[in-house]
Amino acid sequence: MKSVFKSIRPKYSIKKHSEVFGYNSGMKNIEDKIISNFESIKDDIDGNFGNTWQSKKHFTSHVEKRIFLKHVASEKDYITKILECLSTSVEYVFAQHENSWDNICYNSDKSWAVIFNEHGKIMTSYKIEPKSKSFESTQSSIKAKITKGVPNEKFRKYFKRLRS
Repeated sequence: MKSVFKSIRPKYSIKKHSEVFGYNSGMKNIEDKIISNFESIKDDIDGNFGNTWQSKKHFTSHVEKRIFLKHVASEKDYITKILECLSTSVEYVFAQHENSWDNICYNSDKSWAVIFNEHGKIMTSYKIEPKSKSFESTQSSIKAKITKGVPNEKFRKYFKRLRS
């Protein structure tokens, strides 16, 4: 039976399901994915910013919430905070989950955070409150493997150009 299987088996290596679809496969080259996502809106950032999110509806509800909480004054202010955070980000926190989607959080001087999914789409962005639980501790509490790093300079420069 084993020889029959080998004869019909493809001659290339078979990848694990997680390498092809789903969990933990999408964070390779995440900064390139994020930049690519923003490239599609660079000609009209304000008008198309919702396209950089998981959904436009998500974006709209986040803007409304941040305005209600008085973290920002307007949608334009929210967009500016996000671009500023990404261009001045001093570190990222990568949360790798065993059986769920991975997330990466960029923050700027512990004052503002932007969290992306494995497709380079924004999941949320918010003011970091001193009394609130950090992204790192929230993810650690649900058993994520945490890795910290510094965003690459190409990434920060790209968002500096978008801000100008």
